[in-house]
Amino acid sequence: MTLSTAIVLLSGTAFAQDTGKAAFDAYVEGLNNLGLEFENGTVDYDAGSDTLTLTDSKFSLSGKIEDFPAEETDVTGNDGATDIDPSKLADISYSIAINSGTVTITGLTHENNKFTSTSWIYSDDTQIVIEGSVEDEGRLKMDGRLAGMSATNYEFVLPDLPTEDESRKASRWLPFIKAALLTSYDEVKVDNSALTIEAYATEGDADTQVLSGTVQIDGYRLAGARDGKVDEYSINGMTQVMRTLDAASGQMLAQTTSQGKTVYNTIDLNGFINLFDPSVPENGEEWTLIGSGSAVDYKSRQEVAEGFAVQMEAERATLDNVTMIKRDNNVLSLLDQVLNKQAPSPEELITNVFQFYRSFAIGDARVSGISVIIPIGPGLESAVKIKEVAMTDIGSEGIGEMMLVGLDAPKLPEGASVKLDWAAIGNIEFADYTPMEEMIGKLIADPNYGENNPLEVARAFIPRSFAYEVEGLDVNIPDVGRTEIGKAEMTISTTVPPIPTSLHIKSDGIRVPVSAIDDPEAQALFQALGLETIVWSDEARLYWDEATLDLRLERLMLEIEGLGRAEASLRFANVPKALFEDPEGQGQLAAISAQFVDASIIFKDAGVTANGLKFFAEAQGLPENVLKEALVAQAAQATAPIQNEAFTKMVSDAVSTYLNDPKELKVTLSPANPIPLAQILGSMAAPQTLPDLLNVKIEAN
Repeated sequence: MTLSTAIVLLSGTAFAQDTGKAAFDAYVEGLNNLGLEFENGTVDYDAGSDTLTLTDSKFSLSGKIEDFPAEETDVTGNDGATDIDPSKLADISYSIAINSGTVTITGLTHENNKFTSTSWIYSDDTQIVIEGSVEDEGRLKMDGRLAGMSATNYEFVLPDLPTEDESRKASRWLPFIKAALLTSYDEVKVDNSALTIEAYATEGDADTQVLSGTVQIDGYRLAGARDGKVDEYSINGMTQVMRTLDAASGQMLAQTTSQGKTVYNTIDLNGFINLFDPSVPENGEEWTLIGSGSAVDYKSRQEVAEGFAVQMEAERATLDNVTMIKRDNNVLSLLDQVLNKQAPSPEELITNVFQFYRSFAIGDARVSGISVIIPIGPGLESAVKIKEVAMTDIGSEGIGEMMLVGLDAPKLPEGASVKLDWAAIGNIEFADYTPMEEMIGKLIADPNYGENNPLEVARAFIPRSFAYEVEGLDVNIPDVGRTEIGKAEMTISTTVPPIPTSLHIKSDGIRVPVSAIDDPEAQALFQALGLETIVWSDEARLYWDEATLDLRLERLMLEIEGLGRAEASLRFANVPKALFEDPEGQGQLAAISAQFVDASIIFKDAGVTANGLKFFAEAQGLPENVLKEALVAQAAQATAPIQNEAFTKMVSDAVSTYLNDPKELKVTLSPANPIPLAQILGSMAAPQTLPDLLNVKIEAN
């Protein structure tokens, strides 16, 4: 129950126009008709000021929900709704009481079931007590004090109780909730409120405290409510101290949380209500639930064990444009089933959860000035600071961007440290929901379907696009060394899910210490090549054009400082869609119709050849010139099965020229016209024709 709803109930069913005492009597009658108890010591009315004064005002509501599922129920394998095990059902009892020494009501009127008042003020001794218990499970009590509580220009309707309907125990309350929430007022405020909370777990005849705490809120305010829309909700500050039972240690661990000024603007409750209303069609209309919001000075301290606590602070958080689009769901029907002791089918439960979350979207959400302190040992702490964490365009269609800026963790366990300028994932386009929903049904009907049809499952669920960026990453681990990434990025998308049809990967300035390599032989080789740190950059592009059926692999590049740079490219034509649709089946046969266009490989030496020759010559105890001659001979021998003397001579000459003056080695395949892959495969029977067929050229320098 929200505070504004409670005030409605404290602050409408009758017929003719009434004022003063008559209006108040109609109000009391309306509350009683709803099953609420409302008592007062005295009720005085001053006609001159049109003011009602109530003393010792007491409002209460209590009841019991019978046979509610109080324990987790496994619905796996259920075919449709099934009866819930009676042992998992329990009665829930509840009570709410609000007491005030004095209530002052000015300008109360009542006409045609509608109540209005210019002001409704509660004395500073107002108390609210909420209690609840679950049979044989536990109990909860919240005891609050409210000072400076009032409402101005309040207008509301006390709705009629819904008609009893055993089959619709939850959904029948929807009209009632609508009427209770869609109230109007200029302002509802509570200057100060303090709340104590206690919770106990019950086992047999023993109660064990599992939660205790206090909450204090200053400057609670709601302003400008009309027809379910609220201009502003704000609090000046909040402090919360909670102690919860740690089951492992049996100790009560404390959490302290505080927050400064918090404001939300342009709130619309209509959209949220419409989400559950089956009479509202799924027509794509977007509702703005929250226009904007902000909070400052968040602080939290959470004990994780005796003497150890995690601390977190955030300077500012903002939220903009929280929206909702009605998605087809039957959440109320599920609640009706549960209240009738029926567990929903897994498919119905999962799809409704999907649809619920798919209904909401966030335009922009940010938290800045984050600081986290983590205990790493007795008297030792590790501090992590983050300039900003942000999310943009989060919704049912995908995620625009999720980013982290300015991570600095200079003091991690064992002397490690991490620093990051920027990291983000984004451009995520989710798969369409309809095939996803169908796949959920198949997976539930046949638990082995996913294992037998992994490609189909991936096609239904995997996003259609994804991207990430990392910039300025510096990780330092003692005894290993410092690893750095200047910049790394990737974008990937597909028109034939789940196989990528467009891919771009690029990395610049990646630095990894040779000492971090696990393979001792690789370590020795890099060190022999004169490297203590491996510094590399790489890039790769892939694109398949569905319109032209061209497949391009471009700028396949790897460069390592002190070793060299390799680049490659490859082009195919007439690459069929079937290759991506069914790569493990018909796609392999269809790929035979593809045509090879051209390819090239270029290597530019930056020291690897000279250092490598020296290393292997010394390792084998040979002069370098002898090793070079042996390598040329090996190259010639490797091409011998092709049985093309001109090709063998071209290879031998290029290798010899390169080894004697290592600068650049280039291999190109550039046939005059695209060649079908079937023809290339057929030529394997006469390999001597391949060099001429593909117009192979191998050149050095």
